[in-house]
Amino acid sequence: MHRVVIVGGGFGGLQAALHLKDAKDVEITLVDRRNFHLFQPLAYQVATGALAAGEVCYPLRAIFRGEERVKVMLAEATGFDLGARTVALRTAAGEEALEYDTLLVGGGSKYNYFGHPEWQEHAAELKSLEGALHIRAQILRAFETAELAETEAERDRQLTFVIVGAGPTGVEMAGQIAEIARNTRRDFRNIDTRNTKVLLVEAGDRVLASFPPKLSGRAMHSLVNLGVTPMLNAAVTGIDPDGVTVGDDHIRSATVIWAAGVLAAGVSSMLAEAAGAETDKVGRLIVEPDLSLPGHPEVLAIGDMVQVRGAHALPGVAPVAMQMGRYAAKLVKGRLRAKDVGPFKYKDKGNLATIGRGRAVAELPPGIRAWGFPAWALWLGIHLFYLVGFQNRLLVFIRWGFSFVTHGRGTRLITGEQNMP
Repeated sequence: MHRVVIVGGGFGGLQAALHLKDAKDVEITLVDRRNFHLFQPLAYQVATGALAAGEVCYPLRAIFRGEERVKVMLAEATGFDLGARTVALRTAAGEEALEYDTLLVGGGSKYNYFGHPEWQEHAAELKSLEGALHIRAQILRAFETAELAETEAERDRQLTFVIVGAGPTGVEMAGQIAEIARNTRRDFRNIDTRNTKVLLVEAGDRVLASFPPKLSGRAMHSLVNLGVTPMLNAAVTGIDPDGVTVGDDHIRSATVIWAAGVLAAGVSSMLAEAAGAETDKVGRLIVEPDLSLPGHPEVLAIGDMVQVRGAHALPGVAPVAMQMGRYAAKLVKGRLRAKDVGPFKYKDKGNLATIGRGRAVAELPPGIRAWGFPAWALWLGIHLFYLVGFQNRLLVFIRWGFSFVTHGRGTRLITGEQNMP
């Protein structure tokens, strides 16, 4: 049996395992720090109470139930010995070295605080389920604290939300928070949530810079109609417990959410050190056109943590990781049969971003552009299609349908230690 070890159960690693599981001469071990796959594009809906955590996650063991040649391990990769072809793991039972014939690493990415790691303490991120739940508690708690505030200044601080970064995640978060403010005005007695300020701070000159200017303009118009205030050509120069400094101006805010730029995850630097491989300025591994590490054809790296040598930088989105995962599976099968599968080629399937209820923008090949309700319906259908597990698709469809009719959010729950001062 050819032993394939996959580190990371994200979009790339999951697709690789799914497309390798039927190979009779392959034995797969899927390693992840979490026991579930997170559908990360919908994490912001958990953060804003539109969906429950279990509706955007699916247990990895359940996905591969009945697959005898797929083993799932709850563990964290702590190092790589490429000469011995082993991965060092930290598990609940202790340290372990896992042997492989082919290693596939999809470590993902983390947010880039541009040389200010201290900002992370005061600006929450949305790269994990834990981050989404933390943001949900922070948003909802801000409204609760504003309800009890004794001064108007403190009430304004609690009702001011700052999102840094106007890419798809930032735009989606801003729109959702604005909708929460609109839809919860009858839930409180001492505050009018319609006075909530949602500030979307962007260093560039437009929102959704990866979209064509016309669609960026449509998105900007939708944001303004929802009550969001875009702040363009505005650079964040400081973040503290009291708020954000933009340029020379300090904005008092109890909730700051970071959605600006990414770095390769820590596993990328570990693998680069083990292989003596190059990385780019944001820590991504430089890999060969077949996604292998230079000098180590048995080691493949995929997703947000890589940059293909000689190719244009690919966006850090799920379709890229999924296509890389499927290609990696095809490459492993081809090598076992001495078949050349050629280099990896990304097929651009377009861009989608939702702004709020019935509001979205879409750019699809070849040159198709949509906005408003048609784009939102398209966004909804595509996300439902790619959700893992029939049960999740059904639950999310029901939840979205109910929310669309009632304007409600069924999971506005403050959980964990954030519940009390």
